[in-house]
Amino acid sequence: MVVDYKTKIVYSDEKANKVAISESALSRTTLWCLQPGQEIHPHVHAGDHIWIVLEGEGRLLGVAGEPELSPGITATLPSGKPHGVINSGSVGLVFLSISAGG
Repeated sequence: MVVDYKTKIVYSDEKANKVAISESALSRTTLWCLQPGQEIHPHVHAGDHIWIVLEGEGRLLGVAGEPELSPGITATLPSGKPHGVINSGSVGLVFLSISAGG
């Protein structure tokens, strides 16, 4: 499957918006779209996540030091560890989330 992520960007005024890209028995790819100030509260999963920032700026939540995020940054988030994000910028934050495992 080949997808141009820019054609999938959809924001919601109510909350961070999750756009499904693909899903199989062992992985899931999701495009997250957050307006300024929106966040995904820290949470835990039973599988690893890889987040690739495509547009905007943010800050990882629930991760030591709350690292800054910007286009080109990749965050590897291990299974069982809390992680979340807040759009700390003035434009939309868009990142690809790749989930693997359980």
